[in-house]
Amino acid sequence: MSKTISTVALALLLLGSMACSSDPTSPSVGRVNVVLTDAPLDLSTVRAVEVTVTELRLFVDDSVDDDNGMEMQRPGLSTGEGMTINLLDYQNGRTVTIGTLEAAPGEYQKIRMKISAAELVIPDPDFPDDPLLDRREPIFISSGKVDIPVRFTVSGGETTEVTLDFDAQLSVQVNTTSGTHPYILRPVIVPVRVAAI
Repeated sequence: MSKTISTVALALLLLGSMACSSDPTSPSVGRVNVVLTDAPLDLSTVRAVEVTVTELRLFVDDSVDDDNGMEMQRPGLSTGEGMTINLLDYQNGRTVTIGTLEAAPGEYQKIRMKISAAELVIPDPDFPDDPLLDRREPIFISSGKVDIPVRFTVSGGETTEVTLDFDAQLSVQVNTTSGTHPYILRPVIVPVRVAAI
C-alpha cells in the first residue's frame, strides 16, 4: 500500500435559492441539494472508500458555532442519522444526493460536514475477485468536523451548483509511526466549480 490513497472526489452540487422580492408572486425561499460524486481510484489496491456523513450545515459567515449554520436535510434520514457512502460508486460524473435545504437568498461562506466513520475495503491479494475475503480497515478520523470555505451568492429563482473535490490522496494517510491506527483521515476538500444552472 502506498503512503497515500488515490484521489477521491467529493462533489456537493446544486446549492441555490429563490430571492425575496416586492413581487408577491416571487417565492421567498429556494431549495439546496447536496449530491455526491467521485473520481477514479486505483481499484487494484482499494475496492471501496466508505464515509459516514451524519450532518451538513450551510453558513452565511465563518462562525464556529453549529447553531449559526442551517442544517441540511438528508434524503430518507432523520436528524443525526448516518449516511454511509462508498465514494467509488460515484465516479465519472455519477452523483448521489446527500443533503437538501430551503435557504433564503443572499451570500454564503462555508459548508460544514460531520463525518462519524470512515473505512477502506481492501481485496485479499491472493483472491482479489472474492469480495467475501475483503479486508475492512477502519480509518481513524482526526477531526469529525470539516469546514469547507466556499463563497457564493444565491440569487432569486436560480439554482447554484457548487462542486467540491475531496482529495483522498491527501486526506487518507498511512500511519508510518507505531500508533494503533494504520490509516488516518484528515479531509482535504477544495471547491472546484461554482455555477448557476
